[in-house]
Amino acid sequence: MVAILVILTVVAFVAIDALRVWRKARSLHTAGAAEPVHAFAGVRVPRGLFLDNAHGWVRLTESGELKVGLDELLTQALGGADRVDLPEPGTQVRKGQKLATIWRLGHKLDVIAPVSGRIVATNDTVEYRPDVIGADPYGSGWLARIWPADQSDALHGLRVGERAAAWLEGEIQRFAEFLSRHTSPELVGATLPDGAHPVIGAALTLDEDSWKAFEHEFAGVTGQ
Repeated sequence: MVAILVILTVVAFVAIDALRVWRKARSLHTAGAAEPVHAFAGVRVPRGLFLDNAHGWVRLTESGELKVGLDELLTQALGGADRVDLPEPGTQVRKGQKLATIWRLGHKLDVIAPVSGRIVATNDTVEYRPDVIGADPYGSGWLARIWPADQSDALHGLRVGERAAAWLEGEIQRFAEFLSRHTSPELVGATLPDGAHPVIGAALTLDEDSWKAFEHEFAGVTGQ
C-alpha cells in the first residue's frame, strides 16, 4: 500500500512539472509570435477639419480657440507614440516652428505648429496615454488649444473638406513612393507589401539620413 502511494505521488509530481514546462513553452511561443501587419487605413478627414502642409490639423472651437493635432499620415507612419513632450500653457508659438515632440521606438519627431498664437491648454491625456495619438488622432489625440494671434487670418492657406481629403490621399501615395526610394531592398516588401499601401509604422524602418528626409518632406522640419 505504501509503495502504491509513493508511486502515485511521484507520478503526480512528474505530471505537475510537465504541465509547468508546457505552459512556459506556450507562453514563450506566444510572446515570440510576430505582430500582425496592418496597412494604412483609408483617409477619414472629419468635416470642419483644416490640414496644413506639415500634416498638422486645426479645428475652430465655439470659443474661438483652435484645437490642433497630427493628421493620420504622420500618426500611421509612426505607428503611434511612446512619449509626447508638450509646451507649457501660456507659451507663444509661431506657425512653422516647433510645437511639440513625439517619441516612438527611439525615433524623435518634432511637430510643427500649423498656426500662430498663445497656448491656452495642452492635452494631459496624450502625456500619460500617448497611444491615443495613433488610436484617435482627430479626437482624444489632440495636442493643444491655441488662441490665434490673428483671428481673421488664422485658417488662411489651410485645406478643408474634399480638398483636404484629396490632398491627404495624394500625400499617402507620395509617402509610399518615398518608402520605395529610401527603404533598403530587403525591407520594401515589409513596408509596402502590395507595392502601393504603406504599413503602419513604416517610417520606423528608415535609416538616419532617410528619417531626416522624412521629417523634412512630410513633417515640415527644417535644418536638414
